[in-house]
Amino acid sequence: MKKSNFKWEKRLVCLLVVGMALIITAGSSFATSTIYVSTQGNDAWNGLAANYDPATGNGPKATIQNAIDTVSDNGTVSVAAGTYYENLYINKDVYLMGASPDSTIIDGMAKNSVIRLFGSTMEPFNQFDLTVNGFTLTNGNGTYGGGIYNYGGILFLINTKITDNHATNGGGLYNYGTASADSATVITDNTPDNLYGYPLTPLTSNDLSQDVIPSVG
Repeated sequence: MKKSNFKWEKRLVCLLVVGMALIITAGSSFATSTIYVSTQGNDAWNGLAANYDPATGNGPKATIQNAIDTVSDNGTVSVAAGTYYENLYINKDVYLMGASPDSTIIDGMAKNSVIRLFGSTMEPFNQFDLTVNGFTLTNGNGTYGGGIYNYGGILFLINTKITDNHATNGGGLYNYGTASADSATVITDNTPDNLYGYPLTPLTSNDLSQDVIPSVG
């Protein structure tokens, strides 16, 4: 009787180990901490590679918004050089990393703010952190913040250019939250103003959190 029980317990332990392994494997497949975007991409692809690989099916997304919706909280959206015609809505902590402001452009098509970041004022239990690194944000048009509308969020700007945007208030940036920028960031030639609301604070390496910015050179 004891020997039979031992065999059953051994089988049960094996089943539990296999089950846990399957759960961990499934969980890791959905832990999308980095999603890639390219003008040669496709939103039907999973975003797990910078270039499409037919052997694995991994390939970049076509739109930055789809990548934001796909990436896990505190994840990175890595955007290849190109012009992306989009109006982005941020609903999680995310790090947007472009190739450079000269080569990676988000064009708002004069339809809305290029980026809208809503934080604790709109959702009391979520103050979203957004880092924008290596982009030009242009041709945005909105009532608040043609380039970026930051309403209660935490915004970091690194080596980013915000130019030729339009709004009733805050042509370049409407900041009703926390916003910091490094010395390489330029906000210029926006109408009627470059910044409306709370001032930008200088961004130093001490301000950068590993949770907000997974990797900054």
